[in-house]
Amino acid sequence: MRLPTGCMVCGAPLRYPAAEEELDCAFCGRNSSANAICKNGHFVCDTCHAEDALAVIEHICRTTTEIDMIALMQTIRSHPALPVNGPEHHALAPGIILATYRNLGGGLTDEHILRGILRGSQIPGGACAFLGACGAALGVGTAFAIILDANPLKGAGRSTVQLATERALGAIASLEAPRCCQRDLWLALRAAESISAELLPVSLQAQAFLQCTQAAENRECIGLACPLMHKDKEILQ
Repeated sequence: MRLPTGCMVCGAPLRYPAAEEELDCAFCGRNSSANAICKNGHFVCDTCHAEDALAVIEHICRTTTEIDMIALMQTIRSHPALPVNGPEHHALAPGIILATYRNLGGGLTDEHILRGILRGSQIPGGACAFLGACGAALGVGTAFAIILDANPLKGAGRSTVQLATERALGAIASLEAPRCCQRDLWLALRAAESISAELLPVSLQAQAFLQCTQAAENRECIGLACPLMHKDKEILQ
C-alpha cells in the first residue's frame, strides 16, 4: 500500500542527504540515484512514485470538460493515487493547463495533452531546491511551449515560454517556505492565467476557490503564512 505523505513505504519523514546515494527502489528494485530517503532507509524512485498517478492524470485530462484550472486541479488531487507531495505534480501542471485550454476552445488534441504530461513527468523530484526551479513552474512553460509550438530554434517562442515559467516561478519563490505541491501548483496555475492573456490565443481560467484541507497531512505546512489557509476568498484574488 502506497502512503500519501512522507515515505510511501512506511510513512516516516523523509531526509535529504547532502550527497545523493545509489539505492534500490523499494517498489521496482531498480538501482538509481536517491536524493530523498526516509529515516528507515526506504527509497522510492521517481518512476514508481508517479506511476499510478500518471495514469489517473492522463485519463482525467483527456476526458474532462472542465474549463477552470483550479477546479480541475482539485478533482485530480482528490484521487487516492495522488500523494500530498511528489513529482506527480510536475506532470499535473501541464496536463491541467492543456486540458482546460482545449476545453476553452484552444485547438489541441489528446496527443498534445499526453505530450505535455510526458514532458512534465521527466522533471525530477526535488527540482524546486536541487535544480532551482519548481516543477509546477516548469510545467507552465511546458504547456505554453506545446500550445505555441515552441522549439529551441524559434527565438520568439523560446523567449515566450521562458517568460511564462519566470512568471510562475516568481510567484512560488515569493514565499519563503518549504515545499507544498498543492500551494505551489495553485500559485503556478494562477500565474499561468495572469500571463495567458498576453501570450496565448485563448486566455486560461483559474478562478475556482481553493481552501486547504490537507494541513494535518503535510509536515512542512507553514500554517497561516500560506494564502490557502485563509477562509476569505478575497484574500486569494
